[in-house]
Amino acid sequence: MLRKMNRLAFAACLMLPGLVAAQSQSTLLDSYGRVVALLNFMTSYVGETLLACAEKNFLTEVQTEARFKAYRERNAALLERADAWRQEAEKRLRAQGEERAARERADEAGMSATSVALARVKQEIDRAADARALCSARVEGIESGRYDLSVNADFVGLLKDSP
Repeated sequence: MLRKMNRLAFAACLMLPGLVAAQSQSTLLDSYGRVVALLNFMTSYVGETLLACAEKNFLTEVQTEARFKAYRERNAALLERADAWRQEAEKRLRAQGEERAARERADEAGMSATSVALARVKQEIDRAADARALCSARVEGIESGRYDLSVNADFVGLLKDSP
């Protein structure tokens, strides 16, 4: 059920078409925005979940920071790959005269994805009959890798090829 909700949230927030290989200017711009949006959504969701659980006194501030640091370390390879992909895409878009459009797309996609992640976490916590039980399940999921970047096939697929 949670995976279905994840996919629906991604689809609603990130309706950007395109494959990465042999991309036209427009498709590259779309893929660029999608990579930014997916990355921001996934990392924001994890961070906001941990913060919400700290607000519910399930985690301390130190535990929250340690878990987010562990999440980022576990996902370091894909974070680095996403950064390299993003830089190459920006270089190509700049060469095509699309630097401003790319910056705007990234800003829009990033802010939208972050807002959706925050709203989703807030809604989950607010609707939970037992917020501590929800936090227990989410933290266990985060620690077990259920929310890792590698789990999102769309994100991984976008990064497979050069922009």
